[in-house]
Amino acid sequence: MRMPRVKKNVQSWSLLSAVPVLLSLMMLACPVTPKQADDALVGKDGFEEVEELFLQGDEEGTVLFTTSDSAWWSPLGYTLWALNGEVQQPFVFREVKCSKISGAAGAGYGIVFCHYESSDPDTGETMLTVMINTLGEYILGEVVEDRFYGFVPWRESEYLKKGYNQGNVVGLRWDSGESRFELSFNGTPEITFSDEVEPLHGGGENGYLVVISPADIFPANPVQVVFTEQ
Repeated sequence: MRMPRVKKNVQSWSLLSAVPVLLSLMMLACPVTPKQADDALVGKDGFEEVEELFLQGDEEGTVLFTTSDSAWWSPLGYTLWALNGEVQQPFVFREVKCSKISGAAGAGYGIVFCHYESSDPDTGETMLTVMINTLGEYILGEVVEDRFYGFVPWRESEYLKKGYNQGNVVGLRWDSGESRFELSFNGTPEITFSDEVEPLHGGGENGYLVVISPADIFPANPVQVVFTEQ
């Protein structure tokens, strides 16, 4: 039987000298998008790999996600994802510009990194994820055996641009000296975090993901997101 997930070790750049208790209280106080549950914003009703919805754009390094298919709508939302074929073993650095064109404002979209297929049948596919939304918020988590576990809940970042058609560059860097990942938005560091609980993520494939929210209205208003590798 799988043991309950434990939160990863996370540090905020504004709280590097704070004690752990203070950090925990600050994280619990972070604002959540009003009138929507976290489950809906990260699509906990299903976490599905759907490569055909992530299409190569006209420009090199650009991927366009689009759908208005009601088959992907559910009361708790779906998270749809795909890999882009790039492998970093070990993971070093990645930057992706993410821009939502249409769809529910609070629903997440972002990137997959350090994806791999575990030899443990209870683990299966596992990966780390960063999602943002058009409200200037982000969430950090991992997927294990088709289930999402958030270890930084939805919280606002002053470095994220709000609104539709706003290109936000999500950056990730591995600090081998400190054995920590650094997450940045638009070139400014946001937090650092380490992966200290199995399954561990040190490298693997990269990709993208988009949440279909209960607030999405299909087929009238499609969900469209553009990803551009930097």
